[in-house]
Amino acid sequence: MIVCKLAEIMAARKERNIAGLARRTGLNRATVKAMFDDTFQKIDRDAINAICKEYGITPGDLFKYIKEEAPANATQVYGCPDVGQ
Repeated sequence: MIVCKLAEIMAARKERNIAGLARRTGLNRATVKAMFDDTFQKIDRDAINAICKEYGITPGDLFKYIKEEAPANATQVYGCPDVGQ
């Protein structure tokens, strides 16, 4: 799972003004809010670039990967049986 750390980055800078960040970056406020709340499904490269440029960070600073473990009793993934069965 990919997690956006925009809220953490803004908090570290004592900034909570989503609308201000949207104005400074030229991004839609809804895009910035979705990144801030970590509720986005897709994000445009230009949006990532604008946030990174504004804060002087890299995409690796903005996002974190968290490995998801499959449940122990899982026998199917997306409706497909395991290969070994």
